[in-house]
Amino acid sequence: MKKILIILIALTTGFANAQSIVGTSTQSTATERNNARLIVEDDNGNLHVVYYDNGVYYSFSDDAGANWSTPVLVDGTGRNPSLAVDNDNVLHLVYKYGGTSAYDIVHRTYSEEIWSEFDVVYHDEVTEVLRPVIAVDSENSLHCVWQRSGYPAVPNSEIWYNKFTTGTGWETPVNISNSYGASEYPTLTIDNNNNIYVFWKDSGEDIDNDKMVLYRKYTVGIGWDADYTNISNTTGNGSYATMDPCTVTDSDGNIHLVWKDSETGNREIFYKKCTNGVWDIDYTNISNTAEASAHPSISTDNQGNLHVFWAEKIGGIYYEIVYKKYDVILETWSETTNISNTGDVESEHPNAPDKINSFLSVIWTEGDASPFSVMYYGEMLPVGIGEIDNKIFSVNIFPNPTNGIFTVESNNIQNIKITHISGQLVKQLSNPDKLSSIIIDLSQYAKGIYFLKIQNENSISIEKISIK
Repeated sequence: MKKILIILIALTTGFANAQSIVGTSTQSTATERNNARLIVEDDNGNLHVVYYDNGVYYSFSDDAGANWSTPVLVDGTGRNPSLAVDNDNVLHLVYKYGGTSAYDIVHRTYSEEIWSEFDVVYHDEVTEVLRPVIAVDSENSLHCVWQRSGYPAVPNSEIWYNKFTTGTGWETPVNISNSYGASEYPTLTIDNNNNIYVFWKDSGEDIDNDKMVLYRKYTVGIGWDADYTNISNTTGNGSYATMDPCTVTDSDGNIHLVWKDSETGNREIFYKKCTNGVWDIDYTNISNTAEASAHPSISTDNQGNLHVFWAEKIGGIYYEIVYKKYDVILETWSETTNISNTGDVESEHPNAPDKINSFLSVIWTEGDASPFSVMYYGEMLPVGIGEIDNKIFSVNIFPNPTNGIFTVESNNIQNIKITHISGQLVKQLSNPDKLSSIIIDLSQYAKGIYFLKIQNENSISIEKISIK
C-alpha cells in the first residue's frame, strides 16, 4: 500500500550550510537595517547584497553564497541602503544621498551588470531624511517609506511615503505617521492584492508614552487608513524598549510582524500575524530567554513557512545570530539555532530576504574592531513530495553546480521533468531502456536554479541543480 511522505531533500554539493565572507567594513553598523532588506534572491537563484562602509557597497553570488564578487562602491555619499528585486529581475536600491546629514532619498536600478544614474524619491529643504525602505508590488510599481527628522518648529520625526509607477514617475510624498511623538524605524510589506502595510516605532500623541509599533494600511481603491493603529499594544519602557519592526507577506497573503519588546521585563522578540485583515489579539514571544534579544529579521518561503533571525546575547557577553522556523504544516516554532556560533566575538545586525525561493539566507556584521566582516550563512531549502512504498529511492546528480551538462544516477528511472525556478517547463525525458545513468544537457539554457522531478516505478524525487 502506498503512502504519502514529505521528503526533505537538500543537495550537499556546494549548498548545504554555506558560511562565507561577503566583504569587510570599517563600520560595526555595516548591516544595521533589520527593518529594510540588504539581501535579496532573484528568480535565477542569484543572491545580491548591499551594505555600508562609508558608502554603499554591492556584491553578488551565483553559487548559493559559496563565493561572492568583489564588493563595488555604488555611492561614496550613500547611507542606509535598502534593496528589492522586481518581476523582471531588476534590482532597485534606495538610500539617503549626501553623507551623514542628507536631505535626499534617491533610487537606482541594477540590470545587466550596470547601475543606473539615480532619480530623486524625495528632497527636503528643511531637515535631514534617513532610513528609507523599498518594496515592489506585483505590477512592478515601487513603494518607499522613510524617516524625516524633526526640526525646531516641528521637533519630532515623521514617516513619509512615496510611490513610483512606470510612465508616471515618483508621486507627491505624503506624511503617513502624522503623530506628535517621534516616528522612527519604518518598514513595509505588500499583500497579494497590492495593499500596503507600513509599521514604525512611535510614542503616539504623548512623547512620554511607552514606545509602540504603530501601523497604517493603504487599501487599493480606498486609500490610507484614517489613522494609525497600535499593533504591539505592550507596555515596554524606555526609548529602545519597543522597536525594530520587520514584516513579510506569505504566499496566502497573511501579514507577519516581528519586533523587539521589553513587555516581559527582558528584551525579547515578539511576533503577530494578520489573517484576512484580523490581527492576533496577543503577541507570541518567540525568543523567550533570559538574555537580551534584538534586531529581528523575518523571511517567508514559497510554502508559507516563516524564518526569523535575531541577535541574542548568549552568556550575557557576546551577541550571536540565532534562528527559528515556523512550520505551517506542523503549526509549531522550532527550537532556536545558533547560526553565527563564534562564541568570543560580536555578531550583530542580521538581515534576511523577505522572500526566499531556494536558499535560507542571512547576513550580519561580525567583529570587535575594524575591519568588521559582513558574513553570509545559507542553506538549501528542503523540497519535494514523494510517493513511496518502503523507502526513499536514492538519486545522485553530478556535477552540481554545473555548466549545463550533468549526470543523473538512480535505479529504474522512468522519466525526468525539468523546470526552471520560475516554474517554466524546459525539458521532459523518458527512459524506456531503464538506464541507471542519464546524461542531460541544459547548456543552452540560462544560468540559475532548476528542479528535476525524477520518477521511478513507484516513487517521485524532486532535486535541485544550479547552472553557473
